[in-house]
Amino acid sequence: MRVDKNVSKRLAETANIINTIHGGSIYPTFNTTTEKDHYRLEVSAPTIEPDDIKVEVNGSDLMIYQNIHVNAYTLPNILGIIKISTDVELENIHAEYEDDLLVVILPFSEMSGGFQKEIDIFKR
Repeated sequence: MRVDKNVSKRLAETANIINTIHGGSIYPTFNTTTEKDHYRLEVSAPTIEPDDIKVEVNGSDLMIYQNIHVNAYTLPNILGIIKISTDVELENIHAEYEDDLLVVILPFSEMSGGFQKEIDIFKR
């Protein structure tokens, strides 16, 4: 794995930008509800342009971040990292905007009711 020697500089620039743009930043709010067949995550980030918000699944984490554009760089600003429940079908997670809210749908796996199987015991 190659380590970018400018990472520290970019992180410092991100922190500086966040603290100085428009006098600081407003932190997003997160609200999760459980629906019949999915979890619904609502993210309100009123000061962030929708095109700059990104959602990624990384292992068992859901990352929501903002891209900040500075000169020739695009710097990520992590807004939130949420552990994904084991009953979620990772491949079918999707997001959309509803009015001013980012809504992330985390559908339950077909196995979310629990897997059950009788195991045969063989005698030797």
